[in-house]
Amino acid sequence: MLDDYKDKQSIAYNIMMNEINNNHISHAYLIDENNNNESFDIVMAFIKEVICSKIDTEKKQMLCKRIDDGNYPEIKIIEPEGMLIKKQQILDLQQEFSKSAVEGNKRIYIIKDADKMRSETANSMLKFLEEPDNDVMAILMTNNFNNILSTIVSRCQVIRLNSNSINNSINEIDELTFNFIKSLEYDGIKVIIKEQDLIFSSFNLKERDKFINFFDKMIDMYYDILKISSGNQNIIYKNYSNDFKLIAEKNTQNKILDKINNLIEMKDRIKNNVNINLLIDSLIVNLGGM
Repeated sequence: MLDDYKDKQSIAYNIMMNEINNNHISHAYLIDENNNNESFDIVMAFIKEVICSKIDTEKKQMLCKRIDDGNYPEIKIIEPEGMLIKKQQILDLQQEFSKSAVEGNKRIYIIKDADKMRSETANSMLKFLEEPDNDVMAILMTNNFNNILSTIVSRCQVIRLNSNSINNSINEIDELTFNFIKSLEYDGIKVIIKEQDLIFSSFNLKERDKFINFFDKMIDMYYDILKISSGNQNIIYKNYSNDFKLIAEKNTQNKILDKINNLIEMKDRIKNNVNINLLIDSLIVNLGGM
């Protein structure tokens, strides 16, 4: 079940479990797989938690086995036919999900390689996302987040997975990321030498996946700060909530959004083999000076 990924995928796990425990399941999720070869297993574990968490142990085991065996009628998986997901696949999905559920109270569809939709297919998908039925949940999966239409991204709860090869202690990386954000917020570009030394002593420059994880954590922490700024206390990093509140007070919501967008753009540049030293310089100058 989902608990199997509690340590390896702490951020994704906390988001998913918070949604389930607070009975606040989104109508659509976009999973940034980050080349994790367990991504589909994680998604299926999430689905089983959504469907099975409220039932007794014996029935839960039987139902989860049916899901594992592909014998549960309310789960539909769409994947590319050849190189693309075709418009007709989405239209057929819409037709199928317009009918009432045969079993249970939640119908779920998964779209694998969601970036492999041409514009007309993506627009059909967008219409489906814009008018969701209460009992329908969508999960879109991609390894190419930047190729997803921004209008689709905006209608989904985005969950980013860690890559498989991250072996650092999660708590150590959390603390490093948190301290880096605090330094940026309170000391600005004055921290450029001290923080660079700290970051580069913690990560090997050749291990870009670890830098991507570092950026993912910064993005998620700033999303927590944005939530607190909006009066939403349902955050991932609850241990840092008091500090996040102080940071939220010194930033407008637009400024926080600008920082998040800046971090997302820089994270994407890591994947394109940009010089890491120059990127961290740019990060400190751009965010520290905002």
